[in-house]
Amino acid sequence: MMEPFELNALAFQEPWRLWTGHLAHFGARHALLNLAALGVPWLLADRRGRRRLAVALLLAAPLLGLGILGQIEDGTYRGASGLACLAWAMTGAALAAQPGSRTPGLLMLGTLTLKIAAECAFGAAFSRPGPGWEPLPAAHAMGAGLGLLGWAALRHLDGLPGPEAGAAHP
Repeated sequence: MMEPFELNALAFQEPWRLWTGHLAHFGARHALLNLAALGVPWLLADRRGRRRLAVALLLAAPLLGLGILGQIEDGTYRGASGLACLAWAMTGAALAAQPGSRTPGLLMLGTLTLKIAAECAFGAAFSRPGPGWEPLPAAHAMGAGLGLLGWAALRHLDGLPGPEAGAAHP
């Protein structure tokens, strides 16, 4: 039986799958691992960072889904690990750019880089989480790339003069 929310070629006819494929999982353990991976950057981000992260996850989900479709051929994708990698990259870069939180940010980025490098070098043998599914390193790399692009775009937008330019900030 085909899961109605998983990401597969039907996404071209049923575009909601570009979002819901990240919500569908291969079981409770898979969902909990993804939730824990998303929780770390969420807890480390400040209020503004969490708002930005929520918007980035919502906007990036279909872009990541389209990228994943090119990797799975006739298969399916379920899980939020690509979005978790986006969150780690975006939050890690934001923290690393702030003088008071450079170390946690650099640790997040370093851990993410090592994880993706190991997955690319050793494939599923590196991080086989359990029976029933295999990680998709390309989704993790694409998610991290989207996270860094999102952080860079926001950093650029923060530097542009806005309506409050020149106004005193409390």
